[in-house]
Amino acid sequence: MDKNTRILITGATGFIGIYLVLELLAKGYKNITATARQKSKKDFLKKNNINIVFADVTDKGSLSGIKGEYDVVFHCAGFVSDGNEKVLEDVNVRGTENICQWALERRIKKFIYVSSVAVNSGNTQIPLTEDMPYKATNRYGFSKLEAERIALRFRDVGLPMVILRPCMVYGQGEPHMMEFLVRLIKLRLLFLPNRGKTKLHLVSVRNVAACLLCCMKDGRALGKTFNIADNEVYTVSEIFKIFSKSIGCPNPILLPYSITKIIGLIPVIGKRIKFLCKDRVYSIERLRNELNFTPPYQADLELSWSVKTSPL
Repeated sequence: MDKNTRILITGATGFIGIYLVLELLAKGYKNITATARQKSKKDFLKKNNINIVFADVTDKGSLSGIKGEYDVVFHCAGFVSDGNEKVLEDVNVRGTENICQWALERRIKKFIYVSSVAVNSGNTQIPLTEDMPYKATNRYGFSKLEAERIALRFRDVGLPMVILRPCMVYGQGEPHMMEFLVRLIKLRLLFLPNRGKTKLHLVSVRNVAACLLCCMKDGRALGKTFNIADNEVYTVSEIFKIFSKSIGCPNPILLPYSITKIIGLIPVIGKRIKFLCKDRVYSIERLRNELNFTPPYQADLELSWSVKTSPL
């Protein structure tokens, strides 16, 4: 793919989408079009001279308004919250079906779909690999699982596709948890179960963007599915020590194993504690071996950068 590659991005106003746009621009790609809903915040796209077409992946009819020809589609649009089952179905499942159908009809040369490790995170083996069976554990995971199955059906009938499965994504502007976690750290209200020894494999949003670009450029990616995570695997304690040091606060309180076990017996709270006590490690050997891709950003520096630039 040369610098004149015609690129369409869904979800370009979202967290991953924004960093993908920045990565493409930094590497000299200018022919970029973004789908956006009328109510989306479009200042970032306008500031960077990105072509905007008003379309919503949940509205199949609106996709017919996407004019012009494109070589590559990045499907980054998605709904992450686990609370609204209807929106998860509309955006993650039906939205993926709609944009895949549109891409197939337009004979797109490469369709890159941002899925999630949530599609098989219920497997107990460590590390989690791409070939493990589907096994979701929450509504979000089930919606991404169904969406990925739909995407694979389109791949099987001729849509040239790459599926990328990021694990938990962090970085500057992360919209879901970062501000809340920083507040807890500053107020000394963050308690880490199991003395923070649980392994929690994360991925910087900048590593995700770099991987998306790699999958666009490398023909060997076609037809394959890849996990994406940072090179480094840290414990929960190590992660929050980096956060705390970066903002000049004491380290979070480590709960002993005995107290963790007792709290785990409490309804509702216990379920969340048990979730926090499960090691989460993801293999990225397929990326390394088949695409020669190594995430370029170092995790400790990325974690520090993320929390220092939090709005708080």
